[in-house]
Formats: sequence, structure tokens, C-alpha cells
Amino acid sequence: MAMCLLFSRRDKLLDYFTFLYLTMMRFFLVMSLGALTLACAHKDAGKSLKKLGFNNTPATEATDPERSFDSTIFIGYVGYFPETDEFYTALFYQNGHEYPDEELLESKLDSVIIFDDDWDRERLPMEEAKKILVLSGLDSLCIYNREHRLVSRSALCRVEFLWNGLESYFIAVYNAGGSYEDQKEKLYGISSGYEGSSNSLFSAEEIKDRQLNEYLVEKLNISRRIDWDMRHYRMGPSEETYSIISSYSMTSNEAFSYLTSLEKNHQVKVLNKEVDNYHFLDILPVPIQVNGKPLLLISAGYPSSDVLWDYLAGYNGVRYEPIDFNRIAVRSIDQ
Repeated sequence: MAMCLLFSRRDKLLDYFTFLYLTMMRFFLVMSLGALTLACAHKDAGKSLKKLGFNNTPATEATDPERSFDSTIFIGYVGYFPETDEFYTALFYQNGHEYPDEELLESKLDSVIIFDDDWDRERLPMEEAKKILVLSGLDSLCIYNREHRLVSRSALCRVEFLWNGLESYFIAVYNAGGSYEDQKEKLYGISSGYEGSSNSLFSAEEIKDRQLNEYLVEKLNISRRIDWDMRHYRMGPSEETYSIISSYSMTSNEAFSYLTSLEKNHQVKVLNKEVDNYHFLDILPVPIQVNGKPLLLISAGYPSSDVLWDYLAGYNGVRYEPIDFNRIAVRSIDQ
């Protein structure tokens, strides 16, 4: 009887340890998968640099006097956090840090700003941010709306790591000094140290013009059988009209996208053309000119996908090209 009781207790003990072992294994498996997922999400940060052929030269090392575009003034889109009344703009990685590993990210982030099921913001100490991110020109930003009116002049508060459930990237965060929750249109920022833009004389109004649609189809000699999406932006005081003209066929998988300008003499100039590649989705002309044409903040994306990105582009005399790190030298700007 005693022997049977001993074996019974031993079996129960073995069952308990087996259950405990399996529970721990499940826990570690879940944790490992979660860490792997987080690491992959972190490594996605900064990939937009390579989508459009950025040369990844660190902004602090761009010293070649023959380069058309250099790193001095930052120009880029600005977002707004209504939860904390703060502005923010995406940051670029320095060379060699396009795909920071999990250990680097987790070891440097030191506090949580906001944590939610769908997104979170964590603080990166400034001394660590300077080692891996391009921060030149970001000490203070003049923030403008799409009509190029000054919204705020804000100083840099901190650097954060932002994860929104789909993508993750580092951002520079600025105190808004008030609530801008009603500000629904796109905002952009220019380094506060630059005082050369004459915003009051510049305008870029989006217009709808069916006659212009027909005129562009004729001048570009493109097929009328294709359903073209067009957006037009009339510039002032130059009186040029910039247009985005795009089409995509799901049956043939053919994609076309044009960026054009209608000059004063009614001549149509093709500034960019993409075939079976990404589409131009939106442009925001900026009141700073290079080679006689305004800098553009361009929104682009691949047809029938959620892959979208923004970049600063400058006219090189022939076409618009992406500008490394959204930064340009004063010497490259038309005076």
C-alpha cells in the first residue's frame, strides 16, 4: 500500500513538472516570436532611403564642391501628435545604420512616451541619436502649411522611435506651443536658420481643368483609351502649371506616371517619366528654387499597394532628382 502511494505521488510529481516544462516552453516560444517580429519591424526603419536610389552619403560628410546638392538646410513633411501637442518629422540614418539590429534599438531606448495596442513612442537619448541619425538642420524648424503661411517656429525637444503597427522609424519631435488639432492640411518644415524663402510671393494652388487634361493627352501623345488620373498645380508668380499624370492596368500590369510642367509659352515639358514603376501621387512645391524651378516634396507609391513614401526633389536642369537626406546647400539655391 505504501509502495503504491509512493508511485502515485511520483507520477503526480512527474506530471506536474511535465506541465511546468511545457508551459515554460510555450512562454519562451511566444516571447521569441514576439522579439523576432519586433526586430524585423525595427529593421524596416530607413528603407525608404534605398527605394529611390539615395547614395546614402552621410550628410555630415558631403563636402565635394562639385556636388549639386549638399547637406545644409533640411526641408521635409511635418506631422502632428494631438495627444501631446507636438510636431514631428521623420529622420534619416547615417551610413552604416540603415538596418539597426534589435540589440542596438532596445539597449538605447530609455523611456516610453506613449504605449498603445496599435502604436507606441519611445525616447532615444540625444547623445545616442547623434551617433546613428542625421540631425543637421533640425535644431529648430519653421513649420508652414500648404499655403506657405508660417504655423510655428519650434525647437527640437527630443528624438523618438515611433511604431504604428505597420512600420517603424525614428522621428525628431518639436513642442507645438499650443493645439493644432484643426490643422488638417499637410505641413512642412524648413531649417529655421534659412531666411531666404519669400513665401509671401509664392503660391501653388491645386486646380481642376478638363481642357488641360485634353491638352496634355494631345501634347504627350498618350492613349485616349487609357483612364488617366491627373492632378494640376498652378504656380505663382511664375504662371507655370505642374501636372501629375498616371495610369495603371491590372490586366496587363502596365503602369505609367508623368510629372510635367506647362510653361508660359504653352509648351509641355516632361520633367519625369516612370514606366512600370512607382506613381507620383502628390506634390508640394516649396518656395525655394534650384535651376529655375521650385523644390518639390513628392509623395509616391507603387500601384495597387500600400507602399508609400515622401521625398524632397530638386531640378537638375533636365529632370527632378531625389535630394539626399532632404538637405540642400545654400550655394545650390537660386538667389
